[in-house]
Amino acid sequence: MRRWLFGFAVASLLLSSACSILERFGDVVQPEDVSEGVLLEPQVTPIPPEVSTAALVKRRGILLVGIRYDTPPLVRVNAEGELEGFDIDLARELARRWLGSPRNVDFVQVTSRTAPRLLRERALDLAMGGLVHTRDGELDADYSMTLLIDGEALLTRAGAFPNFTSMARRTVDYIDAASTFALRDAQIAGNITVSLRGQNSYRAAIDDLLAGETDGVVGRWRRLRATAAGNPALQVLTVFTQEPVAIALPPDDSAWANLVNVTLSAMIADGTFAALYTRWFGEAPFGMRPLSALPSLRLVDLPDVKVLRDPLKALRSNNVVRVAYVDRASPLVAVSAQGVPTGYEVELVREMARRWLDNPNAVQLIPSAVGELPALLAQGGADLAIGALAHTAQSELDMDFSQTTFLSGETPLAIALPENASAWRDLVNLTLQEMLDDGTWQRIYQRWFPDQSFAWVERWSGRTPDSRALFESLGR
Repeated sequence: MRRWLFGFAVASLLLSSACSILERFGDVVQPEDVSEGVLLEPQVTPIPPEVSTAALVKRRGILLVGIRYDTPPLVRVNAEGELEGFDIDLARELARRWLGSPRNVDFVQVTSRTAPRLLRERALDLAMGGLVHTRDGELDADYSMTLLIDGEALLTRAGAFPNFTSMARRTVDYIDAASTFALRDAQIAGNITVSLRGQNSYRAAIDDLLAGETDGVVGRWRRLRATAAGNPALQVLTVFTQEPVAIALPPDDSAWANLVNVTLSAMIADGTFAALYTRWFGEAPFGMRPLSALPSLRLVDLPDVKVLRDPLKALRSNNVVRVAYVDRASPLVAVSAQGVPTGYEVELVREMARRWLDNPNAVQLIPSAVGELPALLAQGGADLAIGALAHTAQSELDMDFSQTTFLSGETPLAIALPENASAWRDLVNLTLQEMLDDGTWQRIYQRWFPDQSFAWVERWSGRTPDSRALFESLGR
């Protein structure tokens, strides 16, 4: 009911003035015949793509959050029929900081499959509930910074086994079939076998474990580590897979993503995030890297209209990747004695050009100063920017960034991109993921940093992308 009333109220507000672009998306077509006792959803004209998410939130005064109901301790329905969990508290804290009250949020039930569509259709402002940042998901939605690490893990009685291989021929309960795939791969790697036994719930499987009727429980790491934190008789023996969990966001809205990331980073800095996490997980948070150099950013500061950009169109027309570079950080980017730009980041973008255009030399390197990069990217003078660019909260206000490509201490460095160009960022990120799968990224990294670890790179789950096919299809 509340969503129906909201739709009608927004339509009424928007129809009051035809001068603004914001007034073009709320026209309601009333149904001609409504049977008694039946309330039909009004038909609302699509929201123009240039209208920002911030404009919608400011006008309605309510944050619309898509939420999965079945992901404890992130989200669950309690005995009173109310939603509770870490993500529920997190969403209410976002509403409090942006809209003045934790009550200014509506939750809409979604699944992993429906959330991206509702975000694209602007029916949601963000989506939560254990949504894993996958490769397929990257094409469907934008994502916030990683909030926590989930995956598949194994729970045992504390001290019962020193490692997974010592569980050969033991019994393991499972609840979801997906968990058995990770367990299968671990058995192959360890050259052991275990006996699998299905259970209908985590509670039943954990009761079996405590009673000695099974030797382990395989399942989602977030649930098992929360269980172990609350019971010293249990331990997470091993983690089979690791998957980044984030907030899913509407595509092509960099200012909205900035607000989410800056607010999350501020919550980490002031201790709010840790307090919420500890309440639901029973331990301190880990797995996320907050953005540094926090600016003051409020919902009211965000623009109502966004400028959409399409670097892919120019790239297909010119058959060259235009890369602005800052010569200041050898061996990431340097200029040789012959005046030729070289280095780790230069090699990364040349490899991208090879995959997209069949030519590693199809890269135009444009010498630039750091202060020139935001304007170059915004005005179409460059498609990418490199040069040991720190991905901070302040820099995120001016440019978008790829996934982290180098870790300098605790500061993530990345490739900078134009704002409001999600398909372009998707291509860059998924090409990096493809390079990760075939070992090219590792080889480039080791060539320039032979003594440094590559373990910090975030690998997203899902099928290996075909970057050339993506280049041909994205944005069309």
